[in-house]
Amino acid sequence: MVLHQANLRIIEPIAQKLGVVNAIVARDVVESGNTSAASVPLALAKLLKRGEVRQGAPMLLFGFGGNLSYAGMIVRCP
Repeated sequence: MVLHQANLRIIEPIAQKLGVVNAIVARDVVESGNTSAASVPLALAKLLKRGEVRQGAPMLLFGFGGNLSYAGMIVRCP
C-alpha cells in the first residue's frame, strides 16, 4: 500500500481501517517528507529498490494533489 506520504498519523490508521495490517505499507515520510503527488512514486521506487515487494503483488496507490484532488488505483507490482 503506497499512500500519499503526508503524515504517519494518517497512513497508519488508514491501513488499520482497511484491515491490511499484514500488508507492506510505504512509510517514506521521514526520509522524503510530503512532496505532494510525487510522494507516491518516490515511496514506491524505494520499496522496489529495497526488494520489499514481490513482482506481481497487488498494490494500492493513492495520492492527493492541489485543490483537494485525489486519485487511486490498484495495480500489480512490476
